[in-house]
Parts: sequence; structure tokens; C-alpha cells
Amino acid sequence: MTADRLTILHVYPRQMGVSGDRGNVAALVRRAEAADIPTEVVEYAPGDTVPTQADVVVIGNGPLSAMRSLGADVTRVGAALRDLAAADVPVVAVGGGFDLATNAVVATDGPDVTGFGVFDARAVRGAERRVNYFVLDTRYPLLGGAPTRIAGFEDHATRIELGSGVMPFADVVSGGGNQAGSPVEGAIVGTSFGTHTQGPILPLNPQLTDGVLAAATARLGRAYTPDPDRTASIDRYAREARATIDRYVDKAFKRIA
Repeated sequence: MTADRLTILHVYPRQMGVSGDRGNVAALVRRAEAADIPTEVVEYAPGDTVPTQADVVVIGNGPLSAMRSLGADVTRVGAALRDLAAADVPVVAVGGGFDLATNAVVATDGPDVTGFGVFDARAVRGAERRVNYFVLDTRYPLLGGAPTRIAGFEDHATRIELGSGVMPFADVVSGGGNQAGSPVEGAIVGTSFGTHTQGPILPLNPQLTDGVLAAATARLGRAYTPDPDRTASIDRYAREARATIDRYVDKAFKRIA
């Protein structure tokens, strides 16, 4: 945090940002500023100086081709991201960004991709493709009294193999999860989480955004208190979007080969 400013590090926004992932950054910015916490967004691109400081890290979705295009830069920046996560800086990794934040992405053809290693897991491609609305009960720590039910969308063909003792991000209510029909989704390490929930996830689920911001500010010795009056309109849009998902979750999409 620079002075009183919360620094949000957006990793590979061009390569890993195909699913409206800037919406996750925007949600963090807007809710922080509604709580009178100014923010600064720093973007990291391949070849930039390796970041050693941040208060929140966001890694968005992208295809395997994009991951391969990043080459050795993933290894170059991986240690810094692991250090940030180990220092309880929340790392939010979504979709392909979650895959890239594991130890390795195992491909069905061509070379595998070495990941950042933030999560002790492997992302194994070639699973049955899941295209579903996604309803979950998250295990990520939220502010007291916040609902654990979250919603979004999944579109991937990846099996996540968690290392021993790794906590899942959520229990699956409806959707595929880490494997087709798996009862769990994603991964948590410390204050960081990875998930295939898109949408993007943070604008759809403000209580999760609040949980991330609370973790980010707590490590800095600062309280985070959301102001519902200042977020009323975006909270309403999120509720309406989640209600639509609840209505159509069992109707609109099924797993496809």
C-alpha cells in the first residue's frame, strides 16, 4: 500500500483477460473507494520489472495458447507472486488464470506449461467440457453475516487436482467444479483463491469482493467497512444477476463433449 493507497496488481491483462476480467479489478476499485480507501491499479506485462509489492493481485482468464506465449516470463514472476501470497496478499485467480497459478498446466498435446505455483495443484486439460451457470457455497472467509452462496458461469475443459491438504474454494451446489460432477471447486491458500467461476465473479458477488478487501486491509492494520448506501445500485444489479442465474441454472446449459 502506497501511503494510504491500496495497490491492485493486474497480471497479464492483455494475455489473460478474455472474460471481462477487468470487471474484477473495477469491482475492487469501486468498493474500496466507497469505503474511503483510494486505490492504484498497476498492470504487469511480460518483461516488466518483477513486482515485489502489492495489496491485491488479480489474474484473469485466458487460453492455453496465451499461457504458452508468455514463455519463461511465468517462471520469472512466479516466485514474486508466491512470496506475495505467502505474505497474505490476496491473489484472485480466475479461469485460465487459476490454471496458470497452479504448479503446472498439463496439456493434451504439445508441451505442458509451468505455472506460478501459488496453489499446490495441477490443471489437467482434456476433461469433459463444462458450460454451465455455476452456483457455489464458498469457503473463503467473508465478513461476518455475509452469505456464502455465490454464483457465476463456468466454461472450461480442465480437471483440477488439488495437493494434499489444499482447501477448495467452494462446495458445488450446481455445476461441474474441479472435476465433472465434483463436489468442490477451486482452491484456497491463505487469503488467496483460484476458481473457474467467471461472470466476472467479483461484480456478481459483492460479499466476496468485501472479503478480499478485508483481507488486504487487515494485513496493513486497517479496517475495511463497506458502506451499503454508497454501493446500493451495484449491489442491486448483482442481486438481479444472481437471481437470473438461480432461475435458469438447471435449464440453459449442460455439460458438452
